This record gives sequence, structure tokens and C-alpha cells, in this order.
Amino acid sequence: MTDDFARVYETTANRNTGQIAAAALDRVGDVRWGTRVLDIAAGAGALSVPAALAGAAVLAVDNAPGMVNLLSKRLAPFPASGARLMDGQDLALDDGSFDATFSLIGASLFPDWRRGLAEQVRVTRTGGKACVATWRTLPGGGPFLVMAQALRAIYPDMAPPAPPEGFLALADPDRLRAELEEAGLSAIEVEEIEVVWEGPAGPAYLDDLRELHGYMGAYAALDDDGRRRVDEAILAVVDRIATDNRVVLRSTAVLAVGTRP
Repeated sequence: MTDDFARVYETTANRNTGQIAAAALDRVGDVRWGTRVLDIAAGAGALSVPAALAGAAVLAVDNAPGMVNLLSKRLAPFPASGARLMDGQDLALDDGSFDATFSLIGASLFPDWRRGLAEQVRVTRTGGKACVATWRTLPGGGPFLVMAQALRAIYPDMAPPAPPEGFLALADPDRLRAELEEAGLSAIEVEEIEVVWEGPAGPAYLDDLRELHGYMGAYAALDDDGRRRVDEAILAVVDRIATDNRVVLRSTAVLAVGTRP
């Protein structure tokens, strides 16, 4: 929720979410000057900034003050755009206010994810597009894949955190389509897309991601010795998959776009 976490998230996780955002903007189409765009659970602006660069009037909302502070800075050069602290399950916005709405790795994490979807559809204008994306499988993508392998290697009996209900529901393409229809969308198209995260190999991998690791719950809870052992396991995983001194991590996201009739 802090400014520091937002900074770390932007430099590490946006390598994944930026690709999902690019695909989302492409599939929705016609995001240009004057298009009213809402980015729900906008994070570090992987979608908001490119949409603003395309000329759209973007409102980026997030419930993390640190993200909103970062988004406000990133969107400051665009007079028609801005960021607000807001709960995606309870949008303080008028019905039909936006031409295109996006919730990328957002609604699936909400405690009341169905309400989040309904709110997104409510603020989308008639004939407008709504886009939702989530990860296909746990633990998501990028460095989280390596961390999960390393933790299993050192602590094979450690139970992974329980996934949010919405993650399990919306990760299935058919279920995602059905839930979006129930929320009020039509002409829904769902696809699976490959997302690639790239970083340095060897000890540079740990240097690149040390701050992000500190925000990963299971790792952060370990003592110094536990972290040292997991770091060694991370380097072993990275060494095994590295090519040409770089790490390429592939994962799958589910992307859906529908129209409010």
C-alpha cells in the first residue's frame, strides 16, 4: 500500500502486466484522443499510461495510496487524466461514464469479485467495451513462479496461501465468460495469451528482485537463515532455466472483452 511498494512493483511486475495491458488495449480497440477510459485496480499504470499516451482521458483508480500517488505522477503530463483512491467493488462514479473500462488482475482478487464485475459494467456506457484479465494458474507470472519453486524446495511441507475465490473462478475461460454475461455484457470474446517476463541471470537476478521479494508474504516471514536458504534455491532455479545470462519466464493470462448492450 506504500509509495515504496508502488515503486518496486512498477520496476518489476510491470514487465508482466505491461504485456497484458498492451493486449487489452489492442483487443478493445479505438482507444484514442477523447476516449473515456477507466482503469480499475490500476496498479503502477501499465495500462493507464499507454492509454493516456494514445490521447484517452484516463481515470486510474486503486485502493492502495502508494499506487495512487505513483499514478498521479505518471499521469500528471496529461491534463484530461488523473488518479483517485477508490474501491473497485464500490465505484463512486456515475452510470455509463466510460467508453472503455479495464480490470487487469484486479477484479479476480476482490473479496466481492462479482460486485466488482457488476460495478465495472455499470459505469461502462451502452455500446462501450469492458475488459477483464486474470492469471490462468497460480501463482501468477514472472518472479512469483521462481519464488514458488524455491519455497517448495526448501519447505516442501509449507502450505501455499489460499487463493482468492475470484482467482479460482475467473481463471477458467468458460467460467469467466459466464460471469461476465451474468454481470451484463454481451458479445464476449475470451482468449489465453502468453506473457513473458525477462530478467538477468545469476546473482544479478537477486539484486534485481530483492526488494520485491521482501513484499512476498511467505518469504518476508522467514528469518535471516531461512531467507538465505531460499535465496540459494532461487539461484539454483535461475541457473537451471537461464540462457545467455538471462531468465525468461513464461505464463498464461486469460483476457476477456465484452460489450455493454
